[in-house]
Amino acid sequence: MPGRKKLRCVEDPGILELAEGLKVLADPNRLRILCLLLRGERCVCEVERELGISQQLASHHLNVLKEAGFLVSRKEGTSSYYAVVAGKVEDLLEVMRRHLTLEGEDEAAAVSCCANAPASQEGENGETVERFHVGAGRGNVKTRGGSGR
Repeated sequence: MPGRKKLRCVEDPGILELAEGLKVLADPNRLRILCLLLRGERCVCEVERELGISQQLASHHLNVLKEAGFLVSRKEGTSSYYAVVAGKVEDLLEVMRRHLTLEGEDEAAAVSCCANAPASQEGENGETVERFHVGAGRGNVKTRGGSGR
């Protein structure tokens, strides 16, 4: 449509960085490792023990997170210790907020015209929860490993 402003997420190459970071974090073991290491530095043996996974699997996931820039490591004798890079998770969340939030009324109108308007509900702990209703016929989508309910 002529005269319509392009969305920032369509033009900004930073969306690729966001996608790559999310791919790395899409593995449950990596999220568990990140959660554990956000509480402090750990050696591979502690990660392995806390998560109940093999040393090889722990080392693999730690290396993937390190190569993606989420972790740093140091050697002490024969042990490797890992820690979260300060600000890396917050930076990823900020990029996500920047690219996946609406700006101005034009974008808000585009969302509401597609029936994606949020419906606020009260959650289990009294917090406000935004639920998005997207198109008809998608209520029975099955996820891998899920029951389809």
